[in-house]
Amino acid sequence: MALQAAKALLKPNKTVLFISDMQEKFVNNIYGFDKIVDNISKLLRSCKVLNIPVIVTEQNPEAMGKTIPEIDLTGVRRPFAKTQWSMCTPENKGYGDMIYQYRTRSSYLLLKDFQVMSLLNKLCDNGPPESIILVGIASHVCIENTAIDLKVGGFEVHTAADCCSSSTKMERDLAFERMKQIGCFIGTTENIVFKLVQDTRHKDIQKILEIVWPKN
Repeated sequence: MALQAAKALLKPNKTVLFISDMQEKFVNNIYGFDKIVDNISKLLRSCKVLNIPVIVTEQNPEAMGKTIPEIDLTGVRRPFAKTQWSMCTPENKGYGDMIYQYRTRSSYLLLKDFQVMSLLNKLCDNGPPESIILVGIASHVCIENTAIDLKVGGFEVHTAADCCSSSTKMERDLAFERMKQIGCFIGTTENIVFKLVQDTRHKDIQKILEIVWPKN
């Protein structure tokens, strides 16, 4: 139990934010889309303040459009185009090489057996992250498949429930249940941001509060 509790920690210098497929063609096809946009924006802005790396993907952007302008891509690791559901793709020149080997060889390989990564393995203090925060769409497709691949690779996964959705509420909620079953932590924007901040004496606490609790 103590070991599991330790895994629930989010260390700012060992965490990366993944944003999945927040694209133009999905705007009218995702349950509660406007609300998740607001929450992703809060989480993204908070991660930028805390110097947490951000990786963004786009699903077949030629057909589905670019990331919506409400998601500020300034300073993020570029939107990586993909065709498979998981964000862990060969195209992102990082963790995807590991997952590609895992999938094609159909066996659970030790992390040391995989090819050295060119992206994730240097994002956090010149080393790999321990934890990945997952947000975006769709919960039951790209988010869940990414979570599975990350767990196979040995990462802790924190899915922000209020930053993810699907075509229906049922699809979204069942995806969260399945992710919990494989050991993912299901949190919210505020829960995740305050785990990262850790202390009211944090030097950027005022900036964070203004993002999370904006004045009307």
